[in-house]
Amino acid sequence: MPIKSISRFFALAALFLVPVFPLIVANSFFFPFITGKAFYFRILIEIAFLSWIILAFLDAKYRPKLNALTIGVTIFALVTLVADLVGVNPLRSLWSNFERMEGWITIVHLWMFFMAASSIFGAGSASNAGGGGRQLWHRWMNVELVAAFLVAGYGLFQLFGWATIHQGGARVDASLGNAAYMAVYMLMNAGIAVYLFFEARKNIRANSVFLQWLYVILAVLFSFELYETATRGTILGLVGGIMLALLVYSIFAGKGADAAQLQTMKRSRGIAGGIVGLFVIAIIAFITLRHQPFIADNPVMGRLATISFSSTESVARLYIWNMALTGFEQRPVLGWGQENFNYIFNANYNPQMWSQEQWFDRAHSVYLDWLTASGIVGLLAYLSLYVLFLLAVWKSSLSVAEKSALIGLLAGYAIHNLFVFDNLASYVLFFAMLGFAASLPHDTEVRPQLESPRGPTSIPGGTREIGIEVVEYVVAPLAIIILVAGAYWFTWRPIQENTRLIAALQSCAGGSAGSVPDPATFQNVLSIGSYVGLQEIREQLLSCAGAVIGSQQIPGPAKQAFFELSMNEIQAQIAATPKDARIYTLAGSFLDQVGDFKDAGSMLEKAHLLSPAKQSIDSVLANVYMNLGENDKAVSLLKQSYESATDDTDAKNAYATALVVAGRDAEAKQLFDNDPALFNTENMAQAYMAAKQYPKAIAIYQALIGTSTDKTDLELRLAQAQYAAGMPSAAIQTLKAIETAHPEYATQIDAAIKQVQAGK
Repeated sequence: MPIKSISRFFALAALFLVPVFPLIVANSFFFPFITGKAFYFRILIEIAFLSWIILAFLDAKYRPKLNALTIGVTIFALVTLVADLVGVNPLRSLWSNFERMEGWITIVHLWMFFMAASSIFGAGSASNAGGGGRQLWHRWMNVELVAAFLVAGYGLFQLFGWATIHQGGARVDASLGNAAYMAVYMLMNAGIAVYLFFEARKNIRANSVFLQWLYVILAVLFSFELYETATRGTILGLVGGIMLALLVYSIFAGKGADAAQLQTMKRSRGIAGGIVGLFVIAIIAFITLRHQPFIADNPVMGRLATISFSSTESVARLYIWNMALTGFEQRPVLGWGQENFNYIFNANYNPQMWSQEQWFDRAHSVYLDWLTASGIVGLLAYLSLYVLFLLAVWKSSLSVAEKSALIGLLAGYAIHNLFVFDNLASYVLFFAMLGFAASLPHDTEVRPQLESPRGPTSIPGGTREIGIEVVEYVVAPLAIIILVAGAYWFTWRPIQENTRLIAALQSCAGGSAGSVPDPATFQNVLSIGSYVGLQEIREQLLSCAGAVIGSQQIPGPAKQAFFELSMNEIQAQIAATPKDARIYTLAGSFLDQVGDFKDAGSMLEKAHLLSPAKQSIDSVLANVYMNLGENDKAVSLLKQSYESATDDTDAKNAYATALVVAGRDAEAKQLFDNDPALFNTENMAQAYMAAKQYPKAIAIYQALIGTSTDKTDLELRLAQAQYAAGMPSAAIQTLKAIETAHPEYATQIDAAIKQVQAGK
């Protein structure tokens, strides 16, 4: 078979398999809803891209078209690369991590997808009368709709209770694993279905009526699934996209139509305008009646009704957006690089976010994400893609109805992106639409039918020619070598790292009955050295090591091995991310857990410097100070933490506890009005024990025992307090009362009584 046919087969096969990726859930992988999809997509795109390169050498019609969108997408990829390289952490920006699987490695694969698809699909149907580069694209869109239908079917199973919703609750997420990801995926596929409906209306084939009904049904199904995700920003995007599409159609339909068509067009325009009016009335009615039970009590409409700048979720998002704008002010031109929003979040943390996630890595707005990741230059490069798409669609030979559908699709996606960060499912569809628009001819454009015979192929803009032998014996083998090497370094090694991490975590959890966690399993993961998983591996190692060292059943040598490996990896991660508060916080917490309070304090003090307003760091550092006997430091730190957000109950409890431990309980009671909910607690009793104010601890334990249904643990603590207070007889009496109530503990209680008697 000729090399051209082989290359075209592999390119088309890979591109037509791309729509399947949202269905992939790799349960044997770490982050199964993210990593499996990304690895699958990357391998296919590498095959398609290198096959296209060979085609481009062989046949001029497959070479990239120098149009605005091709230039725009390329500039965007290059600007992103430069921003990543000059950012805070270039390696993280380039490679991302298992949780996100983005970074520049994904951007360049999206660029490769755009280049291969727009060139191959555009060339593949250019010879079809009226096709103008659309026929293969339409086939690809139909495959995409089939995949989306299967995803939607999964969502229906979740709604009917036949499948589990992975995030819990009632918001469907299907194989995407996240309701917001599912929502935008359904949104864009609904737009594609509407576009293909109008395309089918122009078709005179007998089955076009069937296809029209099929596309309508799919658009309705996808919109329904979007609604059931209860993703408010995307629902707003759907409504906004529909209204804009109808508005565009009502204004421009009929332009240039003949007299016979004009009357029909006027009626259609009137209907479209009327529907827009109904949408406006419905929106006004919804806003007016949003507090009524039939809206407020509905799981989806109730969420929509809570949209306001004063709601807890909205306020939190505004805080994050303000942090993002502050980050932009600090690095306005090329930003911080992708995957580095955590630096902005930590340094500019707002204490009022104490009840929210403590490690945000996104601004929760695509536009702010690009503004912080690549500065004003990167944001403009990204926004230019929207503008270029609109220009390409508007200048194309598509009908007004088709143009309106595509404009509505883009508008819905743009509105969604105001409130949510992007993901691979939406990225791929966005770049697919860009590629489709780049393949569209203008109204006046007539594409030449280029077909090079087997033999020498000229290079555009020059007279040099490349023989078929050069392609077969140089270009093709080189492409295969690059494909194999790239697949190994960029995909296979991260996959190995990912699956070995799962094995290490299984070992840490105990593995087979009676087995001891083995640090060699983590060393096996780390030996791969692929950057994408390194930080995650080290964090999981610290979590495992803390559990191992705290276990009574695991022998000392295993504990020591885990400790030494953990310390080595802590230093390696600090060297890689010296300005990231996260590693210092996790390392300090680990050292605090294993009793190394001095080194824990050093780590946590560095974390506090990098994120001075985060209460979660302050509380751990203050606990270390108290363990070191530096109570005044703890009180000062927790006072600052409490005063930064007085509604933070954890900060309030920690501050009051520190005052008691420091011997300033009178000050604490005066400050907090001797609140029983604060002072008559087991936590406060332990604080009094630490302050050696045993009578107060005893009084609290006795009061708690009087109101508790499960008294055993409290009675044991009471006995400890009585013994510490020099009241052995009372301690023995308490222990005997426990033995009487729980004779199954007689052996342990008798041993404890003997210890108390021996210590008299």
